[in-house]
Amino acid sequence: MKTAAFTLVELLVVITVLAVLAALGFSVTGVATQKMHSTKCLNSLRQIGVAMQVYAGENDGRLPDTGHLRAEDGTSHSWIHTLSPYLGPGLIGRCPANTISRAAVTYGWNDLLADSSGQGLPIRRVRTPASTLVVGEASDTYTSEHFHFAGARTRVTYNQFKSAVGVERHGTGANYLFADGHIETLTPTETKNRLSAAESAFLEP
Repeated sequence: MKTAAFTLVELLVVITVLAVLAALGFSVTGVATQKMHSTKCLNSLRQIGVAMQVYAGENDGRLPDTGHLRAEDGTSHSWIHTLSPYLGPGLIGRCPANTISRAAVTYGWNDLLADSSGQGLPIRRVRTPASTLVVGEASDTYTSEHFHFAGARTRVTYNQFKSAVGVERHGTGANYLFADGHIETLTPTETKNRLSAAESAFLEP
């Protein structure tokens, strides 16, 4: 009596099918993880937005300062510190999708929302709050708590922008907090278009 057995071709087919199923499983898991990271990041930016608005309401409508401004004892007036009482212990200072940066906080403040000394501008100076970036996600190599857009001699180019901002932090885009408190996820193309638009208010208040 002949013993039933798999042929080599059948074994190869089974192995191929298993490999495809495993690859699909990893893909689904990767997408789910990416979505979870993006959601946590959005929640952090939402908290920062609420804290920013409460802070401005208690400080004559003025936005927080950048790290360039310090108290007489040397204490930084950075937005990270001044907003801390409004943020509470639950803030995730690092975007969970940013696994490379050495910075304690992986979000950066738009320094064009502060004067040359680092003091935050009055929010009434922002022409179109819904269009002006306040906080973005820092790139892997960026370690400052604010972006140095004010140092650009001309309008900030897309290449300058993406050297500081992680424009693809969540695969196809990144999260941004705007001056009116809302958050948007923008693709690199959408970001580039906003930077290059005539009389753009994306960075310039």
